[in-house]
Amino acid sequence: MVRNSSPFGEYLKQLIKEAGMSQCEFYTALGIKKPYFYDIVSGRINPPPSELQFKAAEILKLDEDQRKKFYDLAAKGRGDVPADIALWIAKDPEAVNNIRNNMQLTT
Repeated sequence: MVRNSSPFGEYLKQLIKEAGMSQCEFYTALGIKKPYFYDIVSGRINPPPSELQFKAAEILKLDEDQRKKFYDLAAKGRGDVPADIALWIAKDPEAVNNIRNNMQLTT
């Protein structure tokens, strides 16, 4: 069954509107084609990869709270770690060890 919307897609449409852009202006600035954009907002495909998420956040001039929600919804839709967290982990070799040291392991 094809979904008509996704939480990420709905939030993205809201952010585009709040930025005073048309959807066409947005996906053109992002460098993606119309069908791909509409597949994302409809939930037919997963939210875009992190590189496009970062670019979208810049285009839309998201504040910190908006970015967090944007990355969290994208991660949930992708079944992934939020893009900002993944970038931080990639830049900090000790981050993985710190995370593992703080994890509660259950058996």
